[in-house]
This record gives sequence, structure tokens and C-alpha cells, in this order.
Amino acid sequence: MEDPYSFCEICRINHTSGKKHSFSSKHTARLKTILKKFGSKISDSKKKLLNPVISKASSELSAVNVWCYMCSVEVKRHVADHHAIIMDAGLLEHLATSEHAKKVHQFFWENRLSKEQKKNYLVNEEGLDSFKEALKNALACYENEEETQLKKQAMKIKAIECTQTNVVNQKEDDLQITTQSEQQSGPSSGHSSGSWGNSSSGIKPSHSKVQTEGVVYSDGLTFIGRSNCLPDGNVHTGAVPPWLRADDGEPTQTKPIGPTEQDFQEHLKKERKRKLNPARVGANFDRTSTNNPDWMPSFGRVWNSGRRLQSKQQYQRETGNWKKRKTMNGHHSGKY
Repeated sequence: MEDPYSFCEICRINHTSGKKHSFSSKHTARLKTILKKFGSKISDSKKKLLNPVISKASSELSAVNVWCYMCSVEVKRHVADHHAIIMDAGLLEHLATSEHAKKVHQFFWENRLSKEQKKNYLVNEEGLDSFKEALKNALACYENEEETQLKKQAMKIKAIECTQTNVVNQKEDDLQITTQSEQQSGPSSGHSSGSWGNSSSGIKPSHSKVQTEGVVYSDGLTFIGRSNCLPDGNVHTGAVPPWLRADDGEPTQTKPIGPTEQDFQEHLKKERKRKLNPARVGANFDRTSTNNPDWMPSFGRVWNSGRRLQSKQQYQRETGNWKKRKTMNGHHSGKY
């Protein structure tokens, strides 16, 4: 038994209409959109048959693919050649194959298309041969241009290197001249090459906050030893940094830097309360206020099943503040 369903590559659905499906409005609209989209790509590629375009190699261009709706296959649009990419060469080669011509004929027959449009989706062998001939000249011109660009870049690099070399040589000459002048106008004969600043040469170090280990004088050279700026050490030896030390006359801070554990717990408590409903019962209750001994809640007692008024009277009797009100006739009433 034959399968009543047929799959349409254009609409991407299964149908039971048979050949009538090719004349449906949905299929016709979809087919028109596909032919327009695919035909624009083919027309752009055919423009490069006589004037091939070559660009620099890149991963983005080499990964561009085109879906052929006639053959139902994916074709590489560009072809990579060494360090260059030939634009639309892969698509043109596919359009010139015999298998593509057969698929185009079958596609037009199944979708009831006009045969006059068939040539728009094919490339003949003569056109492909002319493309290959023009491609040879284009590749030669491209290689010459690339070689010229490389030579220009090499000239720029050489010029930069020469400039850097001249600058270095000039600095070395200036340094040599400075050294010779210092040697000629160096220290007097009373200064020995191994004498320190506190020796009998008469040169004494200045009494500043920075105390050096010593100064050595030689032929045009001066050596300054390590300096001990802080007798208590520095941040690298584990001492307290200067910006954390107490000023003169101020007590040393014993409070730890940063928030304490108690502050952290209070912060967590506030964060938990922040997530609660602000309109809940008791949200605005002031728990820090003090109450006098006569305070009582506005609700009845737990073990009392009567009214709130009775709870109030019972509370007032216990505290001794309950008094009977006088009625309009001047008699006392036991009721409140």
C-alpha cells in the first residue's frame, strides 16, 4: 500500500494533496520567496565571472555557506587559496555541475515553473572557463599588490629600527661625555676610592630623617647604601603602616578595623526583616518604649471567656484602681 503522505521540501510539511499542493497559495508564496532569495545570491555571483574578486583570508569568509534549494545541499560560497579567498568561486563551481542542472530541471518540473527562468540558476561551462582565465590574472595582480605592501611595511620597520639605533647611540655618547667630564672634575686627592662619608675626608652626612649606611666616592661614581627610614620596619616586614598609626598626642585606637561580628549579625537581621511584609501585624510596634505599671493590653485575657470590659474591670480590681461609677440618680452601680 502506497503512503498517502508526501513531503514538500519548500513548505517543510507532509500533505495528502498530491500534485495539487504545488498550486496552493501557501506553496506558491513560499516558492516565490525562496526563488527571490536564492536568485539574488546567484546574480551577485555571476557578476564576478568576468571580474573575479580576491580578498584577504579570514575565518569568517571561509565559513560562509549557501543552501541550494534545488539540490537540497549546503555549498561553500567562497574558496580559500593559500593566503587569499576567491569570492563566490565555490557557488559558481556548484552551479556549473551536471548534477545541479539535473536537480534544477526536476525542481522546475515538480513546482510547475516556467522553463525560461531555468537559465538564471545555471552556469554554463564557457562561463566557468572564462572565470578561471580571469582568475589567473586577478591572482597575479593580488600577489603583486601583497608583495608591494610587504616591502612598504619592511621599509617602515627598518626606518623605525634606524631611528631607535640613532637614539641609543646618541644617549651612549652623551653618557660617555658626562662620565669623562666627571672624571676630570672628580674629588680631590684627599678622597680615597674606599673612604666612607664619615671618614677623615671632611665630608659629613647631613643629619636628616633618612640615615644611610654610607657613601662611597670613586672616580666619577658615588654609591649610596640602603636607607633605614623607619626603625620599626615597614609594611613588608609586618609593621603597622604609617596611615594606621596614631598621631602624636592621640591614644592608640583599639577598635578593630571594619565591622564586628555583632554588626554583621544585626545586618543579617535587618536583611531578613526587609524581606517580610511591611503591612504585617506588629510591624510598626515600638519595642523600645517603656510602659507604666497601669498599662494593659487592648484585648481580653487568655483564660477569660468574657468581654474585654470584664477583663478590664478584673485587672483594675487586682491593681486597686477600680472604682464604681455613679449613675445619673447618684446611686452607685456595680456595672461599669
